[in-house]
Amino acid sequence: MSEAKALIAMRSALSLLLSERLVVRFAALFTLETAAFLICQTIGYLWLPEGLLRDVTIGSVVVGNEAASSFFLEFARIVAWNLPVLMLIFVALNLVRFANGIPWGYLPAVTMPAFLGVVTGTNSFSMATVVGKISPSLEMVTHPGFYEIFAYVLAAAATYEITRRQFVTVDGKESIVKFQPTHGGWRSRELWIGLVVAVGILLAANAWEAQLILAL
Repeated sequence: MSEAKALIAMRSALSLLLSERLVVRFAALFTLETAAFLICQTIGYLWLPEGLLRDVTIGSVVVGNEAASSFFLEFARIVAWNLPVLMLIFVALNLVRFANGIPWGYLPAVTMPAFLGVVTGTNSFSMATVVGKISPSLEMVTHPGFYEIFAYVLAAAATYEITRRQFVTVDGKESIVKFQPTHGGWRSRELWIGLVVAVGILLAANAWEAQLILAL
């Protein structure tokens, strides 16, 4: 009975993630992302050493651990990292889907926040704005990183219709077939609204982050 309930719950979650309505897809994906972030932040805060991942992530290596000489340069450096991440990892990966219909871009929308949860819980930021490990709390909504993740997830949910290939399993054999969007693909008005809003939120969060870094 419990297995049947679990199966029903999984199918319900899948239907929400693949809903035709952007607001439903985003809400479902953001709920998963938030749960993954908070669970991993809690693990990092309670059981992992402070600064565990400091200066070892790709982002810290690319952006560096020293502030730029001006707001514009710091902002440009942050955007030069975050915008390609949004477009290449959360949008472009949606060109392919798993056999269950989930776009590839949904995977980093959950796994990256989980990783950032560990980074946050252990305070492994290369230019930390607080001292000590960071406990899980609603204060996360007062930091630009929350809105960067928000933008990533929104971009992934908004562009789920751009898929061109999907993996399928027939008689135990896996192959990839052509996928035909049913709601216009790149011509979808909802897609462009969601993507433009996501980029706008990301840029605003990056500007906020640059200000915080320069204030250190």
